[in-house]
Amino acid sequence: MNTVLSLIIMMSQNTIRKDNMNSIACYIIEHLYEIETMSIKNFAENCFVSTTSILKFCQLIGFESYTEFKKNLFTSIDTRKEQLIEKCSHLNEKQLLEKISLFSKENFDIQILNEQINHFIELIKQEKKIHFYGAVFPLGLLESFSEDMTIMGVPIYVHQTPYNQIDLQPNLGIHVIVTLTGRFIELNKEGYLELCYAHDNVVLLSQMKDDHNTDLNIHIPYTINSDYDDIVYILILDLIKYLYYKKNWSQ
Repeated sequence: MNTVLSLIIMMSQNTIRKDNMNSIACYIIEHLYEIETMSIKNFAENCFVSTTSILKFCQLIGFESYTEFKKNLFTSIDTRKEQLIEKCSHLNEKQLLEKISLFSKENFDIQILNEQINHFIELIKQEKKIHFYGAVFPLGLLESFSEDMTIMGVPIYVHQTPYNQIDLQPNLGIHVIVTLTGRFIELNKEGYLELCYAHDNVVLLSQMKDDHNTDLNIHIPYTINSDYDDIVYILILDLIKYLYYKKNWSQ
């Protein structure tokens, strides 16, 4: 991932420094196609910053002017769209499910996983925004998923969570806790429960099961070797992206 949009997404996902640059980046990913015809004055007003801050933002990611920034942003979006369409043309639901099943350690009901993911697709269709919570490494694997979903009108927010510091802000959208083995929940039990109680549409993406505190549990299969856990996780993200593309965007 190396596009103008990818840089903006990385800035929007900066959980350490919430400044004007972060606010501008968040506005862009939430109003991606609106800013194409938006003047710098209106853009600044909508972000509650000055036009000088907008120009500083453009310069920060390598452009001398707002016009140059917008031209390059939407050129890169068009290129990424073509790549997304091409990739999805070579994918199919059955094939992705079979690949996930191939890495499974034991008999795994792939049909149940498919139903869980289709339920998740319906939630995305309703909410149009996803917040991911978890440790640094699994969230680091979301980069390609974040860019493609943002292009399809679903901004992704990533909340990298140090020990016992889950972000409990009342954010709208779907709230996905990613913990492949369940260890993240063990280390952040209190914050995890508070997050579940404080929000609707909480989804657990994990090998562990928790049907009591979450609205949806997407169960990742145990793999024949823990080295394959990340592969299965990425395949599940690809399946989510593909199904959303197929059902809600390809037309």
